[in-house]
Amino acid sequence: MVASPGPANVILFALGCNQKFKNSIPFILSVALSKQLIIWPIGFSLFLINDLIEQYSSIMMILSVLFISWIGYKIIFMDFSVKDKPNVWVPRFYHGLAVHPLNPKAWLMVTLAFTAFQSQGVSMETIPNIAMIFLFIQLIFHSAWFWFGSLIRKANLSEKNSRVVKMALLLSLFVSIVFSYY
Repeated sequence: MVASPGPANVILFALGCNQKFKNSIPFILSVALSKQLIIWPIGFSLFLINDLIEQYSSIMMILSVLFISWIGYKIIFMDFSVKDKPNVWVPRFYHGLAVHPLNPKAWLMVTLAFTAFQSQGVSMETIPNIAMIFLFIQLIFHSAWFWFGSLIRKANLSEKNSRVVKMALLLSLFVSIVFSYY
């Protein structure tokens, strides 16, 4: 699931269409690290306090709908052209920290990872193991999604083809969210 379309990968793809990898390394790292912001609470909640996860999930669902809507808005108005853009928004490290906590697909992924260990019982060793596995896999696939976006940027698409890419990104984002909730 880390490699499939979802808010984080769609954002990284779109940024890859718009800027160079070197400028976005802090953002890519923070997106990968932002999953830690949900791995640990989910792990500890399964380990200690299962009742709070439902309330926390309800709040995060509302915030995630707003966040996904914002991503869609940004993609629709993003310029995929290669021309010099002096005032292009370059996301900072702290921007990436919100990506996974507001991503319902990430919640599903982490919850499924922990429930896979449920027969053995979630232990204090399970949480860091899952955290490190996700971090490693994310660094690979998030960088790959950004790189695919940079290939689009280098292709210098026509306006029509740029719209097709944007619509494909929006559709994959929508499908991943629907899949996460159902």
